[in-house]
Amino acid sequence: DDHAPELAVDRLLRRLESKDLAGRLAAVDRERREAPALVEELLAHPAPPAGDARYATPEVVWRLLDVSRDHEPQPALRQLGLARKIAIHLAALRPAAALPMQLRVEVDCETAHRLLDAGELPAAAAQLSASAARLRPELGYARAVFCRALARLRRAEERWEEALALGDRALHLFEEHAAARESAAAAVEQAWTLLDAGDADEAVPIFERALAQVEAVPYAAVAGRLGLAIALRENGQAAGALERRTIEKLLAEAEWMLGQATIAADRSRLRCLVAQAAARCRRG
Repeated sequence: DDHAPELAVDRLLRRLESKDLAGRLAAVDRERREAPALVEELLAHPAPPAGDARYATPEVVWRLLDVSRDHEPQPALRQLGLARKIAIHLAALRPAAALPMQLRVEVDCETAHRLLDAGELPAAAAQLSASAARLRPELGYARAVFCRALARLRRAEERWEEALALGDRALHLFEEHAAARESAAAAVEQAWTLLDAGDADEAVPIFERALAQVEAVPYAAVAGRLGLAIALRENGQAAGALERRTIEKLLAEAEWMLGQATIAADRSRLRCLVAQAAARCRRG
């Protein structure tokens, strides 16, 4: 994973609850190194013992979240079910701590995303409704993740005003509490919401700014190119030969990048966007 070092640092910052930082660093590093093997062992078990103390670390939960993003909805939901059990176990061990509650929200929101991928809007709405009760003012990153997921739900429901307000809130929270690539990926999603809401002119500059920051984030890099191509076409910026070549270049780059994608879930989601972009850019 090209982003592993950045992601590890980002997550480490969210674990700095203890004043005994020096004493915690070695243990945190060990947990991070052990997490891939523990998750592989957990997923291979016919009846995964998620309550086993060996798996009760934030790093195992985060690893399960990462693994779930590489799969289609059904296997992903199984992996997220294990992550939820571990997060609940961690919350029981440390009921006053912020991090276990944040993990619960992260798992809930990732589950909602996979349900949305499967077209199960009522189930996603119920998941997010339950998660809302776990939000706290100090959980800045968790609130960003929640607003992003709820914005996607509202977009699927075509409740554009709410979707845009939530997406804007998510962007501000990611800028404050997350790595730059997460903020840029959220910006691509917000630009798509503007595009689908009929505001192509407002979407264009957001796509253009975000693309410079998401080149190494496969899904966002492809989705950003497709969205910008549509936005240029629907914003009336495709009249000249140069603009038409720009749109064709964006579409060609996106299709090539899709062919290079190694994650099945990304390919599945992006194929729909490719088809939509081809239809909308060549309309009329």
